Amino acid sequence: MSNQARLIFHRRTFFELVTPKSTLFIDPVFSHERRGRRVANETRPCDYVFATSMTPWFDDVLDVLDGCDATVVATPRVARTVSDELELKRSRLLDLEAWERASDEGLRITALPITASIGMEAAINEGVGIMRDVGNVFPKRAGRSLPMVDNVFPMLNSSLRSAMNMVGNAGSMSRPRSVEKVTDMLGVDVGRLTGGRPGLGFLFEVDGCSSVMHLADGVHEGTDMDDLEDMADLCQPDVLVMHAAGLAVEPIVRAARALKPKTVLLYRSQDPYRRGRLGQAQPISAFIGAIEEGAPGCTTLHMRDGE
Repeated sequence: MSNQARLIFHRRTFFELVTPKSTLFIDPVFSHERRGRRVANETRPCDYVFATSMTPWFDDVLDVLDGCDATVVATPRVARTVSDELELKRSRLLDLEAWERASDEGLRITALPITASIGMEAAINEGVGIMRDVGNVFPKRAGRSLPMVDNVFPMLNSSLRSAMNMVGNAGSMSRPRSVEKVTDMLGVDVGRLTGGRPGLGFLFEVDGCSSVMHLADGVHEGTDMDDLEDMADLCQPDVLVMHAAGLAVEPIVRAARALKPKTVLLYRSQDPYRRGRLGQAQPISAFIGAIEEGAPGCTTLHMRDGE
């Protein structure tokens, strides 16, 4: 086997790190959508599956783990979710808190704190889920039935579409009144939910190979600069992987300047132009140009499927 490591971007969120001793999947995606429905495809085996957060393709993580004997590496919350779904043996669960480390033969892993951006639509879905759970647990209150969630979907959808059309990039602008209406209806602060979901980035250090810091979609306007500085104290990686989406270029540049990697790899989990206004985004060239200007010591590349 080669004594070099290879990093491959397949699609969506799926990175594969092949080391001399093991194969690592990061947020794997094997399924596809057909007419709005998920269709599971055949998976491949690996040694470790790293889940940065509960991504929209999290079912693929479960499919991979169900099809081989890989160990999942994730936050305690995500690891519990996997355990509940698949009833995995404890030996196949490696739950890490931020800054914890783990090692295998020739491989060292450090968990890094990130908050993954979830966007407006996912926030509404999470709020609806909370509302449904409340309805199931407390079916009646003061002698009156709570309204069924399905009955408020039309109003939710109307408010959601209006809010998303006005916001475009939910994290960077003030909230319209339609968002306030949804917040009042759900009893959940939608603005807080759009800030992101807790997750983990990972630092991979392989003996004799370049170090790779994978921050997934954890670099955005809400990213804590103190966390980036702590990561820089830990390591200035050879390769920094980040998701580049939306209109905010500055956080990506800020991360590159703080971490001082030799190479920055940018990727996108989906085509932002197929959704019209709801998918507003800067062209990838804007991110690359901004890093070249703001962090001139870095070589920046756009990772496409299969590269």
